[in-house]
Amino acid sequence: MKKKKMNEKNKLSVKRVLVVGSWAKEQITIENISSNPGIEIFSYMDIRNPGIIPLVKGYQTGSFQDIPAIVKYAREQMIGLVIITTASPLSGGLVDALHENCISAFGPVRLAAQLEANKEFSRRLLQKYMPNAIPRFEVFDDPQKAIDHAEKLDWQVAVKPIGLTDGLGVRVFGEQLKDENEARKYIQQIIDNRIGGSSKIIIEEKIEGEEFTVQCFVHAQHILPTPAIQDFKKLLPGEKGPNTASMGSYSQKGHLLPFMEEKDYETALEIIRMTLNGFQKETGSTCSGFLYGQFMVTAKGVKLIEYNFRPGDPEWLNTLIILKNNLLDVILNLFQGKEQELYFENQATVCKYIVPEGYPEKLYQDLDVVLDKEAIQKIEGIRYYYSCGLDNNGKLNVGTERGIAFVAKAPTIEEANEKVEKAISLVKGKFYYRKDIGTKEVIDSKIEHVKRLRR
Repeated sequence: MKKKKMNEKNKLSVKRVLVVGSWAKEQITIENISSNPGIEIFSYMDIRNPGIIPLVKGYQTGSFQDIPAIVKYAREQMIGLVIITTASPLSGGLVDALHENCISAFGPVRLAAQLEANKEFSRRLLQKYMPNAIPRFEVFDDPQKAIDHAEKLDWQVAVKPIGLTDGLGVRVFGEQLKDENEARKYIQQIIDNRIGGSSKIIIEEKIEGEEFTVQCFVHAQHILPTPAIQDFKKLLPGEKGPNTASMGSYSQKGHLLPFMEEKDYETALEIIRMTLNGFQKETGSTCSGFLYGQFMVTAKGVKLIEYNFRPGDPEWLNTLIILKNNLLDVILNLFQGKEQELYFENQATVCKYIVPEGYPEKLYQDLDVVLDKEAIQKIEGIRYYYSCGLDNNGKLNVGTERGIAFVAKAPTIEEANEKVEKAISLVKGKFYYRKDIGTKEVIDSKIEHVKRLRR
């Protein structure tokens, strides 16, 4: 009880904020908070993001697994609130460690972070409290039993590591896994090499549909949802090629996507509510942080694909470019239990990433590009954010991430796409991006796909 009172006092008198994370979603988070007068912002990164450095009073680089170093930096800078927007320190117990040091944090404690870090944990929870919300699945630690189960399902499966893989671990038969031989090898590889940090594997029924994301601010019983967004994980147009961390995303006016109905959005929110309620019943704990639910509209209704307990990248860019609220105010109001609403500009958005040629097979590449920043800034409603860092020679290197995200807002998806295309045309150098994201052809194909599924 003493700790709770101390934390609440800290929360009411925040003057210094630390954001933990290195990429585009952190840059736009810091940009939003910086509109709050009198607040000093600091950053803990694992690379030197050239978009973040000019926005903060101070920064430190280090490993996200080094929890004591992050806590030490927060104490040294007399931080009042730490906002964690990246996964690995959450699953490593950063929030728990900060609380032990009487430092307020917005993010899940280690146990709640298992909703993202442990796919078995989240699926078992929903299996008990809302079984129709998830595809059928089984968990194995024996590769032969996993292979036998996939054969029983005629290989119509998704193969998933249990733990964190930076969005690159899930492989679907007929897509990333071209045949039975590739599927067998990948199953063996996950278990033998402990991909995702575990020797367990999920074999899940393959489902068809259109994916969408709903991100929420959550704290105890309070849930503040944001508009639905669709991202594009495949490298190539037409949803082909290997999975990436995401090549881009879009949203339309309001809170629905063109292929969605209101009931789809409401079902997604109900799944989130049931998850949080079930978590509290099972653990006695509550959740706090940015909860990202990835869902799919299928012939059998809306299904949960996965949770992330931090903002999505690029979906957070689509969200914050039209959010009217200040993030810090939203978080502090949640801590105080105040009723509030989120307000958004009535605009559509499109985001596209430029990446090095050879991504994602080749990581730690330089992104050798030159932006005509002055000309880009003249395009109304366009912003760009870095998911790459400066190496020792001052060159942009993407590490295990991607490149530079361009995001625009406009009355329609097509108009926002035109702005992004214009901005990317002002970039010189070698890079790749998906030109089809946000086009009328792609949007129409999504609408037709869902119409066929609903028949």
